[in-house]
Parts: sequence; C-alpha cells; structure tokens
Amino acid sequence: MTLDETLRSLDAAGPVTEEDHERAAAALDRIVATPYDATPPVRRSRRRLLIAVAAAAAAAAGAIVILPGNLGGGRAYASWTPVPSTLTDAEIAMIGPECRDGLKDGSLDIERAELVLAERRGEYVAMLYRTDDPDVSGSCLAHNVPGDDDVDDVNWGVGGSSGPSETAPAGHYMQGAIADFKDASITDGAVGPDVSAVTIRTGDLTVQATVRNGRYVVWWPGPAFEWASKTELREIFTVDLTLRDGTVITAAEPWRPR
Repeated sequence: MTLDETLRSLDAAGPVTEEDHERAAAALDRIVATPYDATPPVRRSRRRLLIAVAAAAAAAAGAIVILPGNLGGGRAYASWTPVPSTLTDAEIAMIGPECRDGLKDGSLDIERAELVLAERRGEYVAMLYRTDDPDVSGSCLAHNVPGDDDVDDVNWGVGGSSGPSETAPAGHYMQGAIADFKDASITDGAVGPDVSAVTIRTGDLTVQATVRNGRYVVWWPGPAFEWASKTELREIFTVDLTLRDGTVITAAEPWRPR
C-alpha cells in the first residue's frame, strides 16, 4: 500500500475504531522493526524518515506522520536555538535542492510543491514544502554550518491528507503533520489571520515557531510523542498562540473542520 493509499484509508475526520488501532499498531511495529539502509556514509548523507501513520494518534485534523523517537536531543543539535533565524537566498538555493531531492521519493508532488517556510537554528536548517490540493506538507531538516557550502544529515518526512487544505479561523490553529526523527521533531500547520506567533512547549524547552502567510513550522531536539498505552501514542508538546492584539492563548487546542 502506498503512503497516499494509507492516508486515504485513515481519514482523520472519521471515527477511529478498535480495528484502526490494531492495524495502526501492527503497521507501526512492522515499520519500526525495519532496519535502516546500510549504505556507507557519504559527504552529503541523507536519512529517510521511517513513516508510520497511526490512527490512534490522529487526534488532530489531517494525517500525522510519525516516527517514535528516542528521548532527548543528541550532540548533533547542540547548536540549536529556541528562536529561529532567517535564511539568505543563497542558503536556500544551496540547501533547497538537497531537500527537494529527498522529498521527490515521497507522496508529495515535489514538482508542484512550493517552499513556504524556511528557518535556521544553529547548524540545522528546516524547510517546508507544500501543495494545497491535496493538502500535503514535506518537511526537511538538514545540517549546514553557516558560511559553509556542505550540506549533510538531510532528513525528510511527508504528511497530509487527500483533500484540499483548510483555512484556520481567527484565534485558532490547525495541526499539520508531525514528524519525529528519533532525536528531533518537526511540525507545521495553519494559523488564523490574527495569529502573530506560535510557541511550542515540550519538556523544559520553549520554542518559537516561524510564522508566515498563515502557516507555521517549528522543530526542536527531542521527541514529539510518547506511548500512552500499547496501541496509543500521545503528543508531548503544547501550543501557545499569540494574537496581534497581544492576547496569549496557552495550551491551545487545534481547530478541526466540521
């Protein structure tokens, strides 16, 4: 079954049955047990995100892409900063092709996808590519030391739904895909027109997202999920919204289309 077929069969808008739980858990176990490709490392190494779609975790609107992660971030993310910086056009031109090259193997139509957000946190760069119809996001996390032309440790994941994207109403946000890359997590989504900032809180981290044109993206060193039971994963982060009038909505719940 392709990823797209899997996403269609696990429409988050529908009720999650016990059969869904069992099927998702079985798929997750099978995928997690699959070993990584033993290809020797090269200068521009890439890691494909192992993908599992867990209906049990599909509490938010839209499909969720997950990889259960290890606890805590590693030394690789020691340069990580809670506040992002912007990328230069030259950096985007250099790193973008590496991300697009990886994402072309997923369910995202990379030929139509547009780069909607990009940010730097220390030596790692995050890029978000999207198509609005279908509503699919491809996130990419790549290592690049500022001022260096080397790009390596490229990770990517794809998530979304088979239908067109929805617009978040004022004062709300819509949770998009969540990718857990073992020792780092990245997520994106849509925000209402009056939302000026998105803040993620997880463990002892407070992380400021990049927000632009009604979309946000954010990543942090550490997992996004933990097992709540044998068959159920739960998110271990909360989302605060800051509105343009200064109002802060703490631990906001994601808005879901009716």
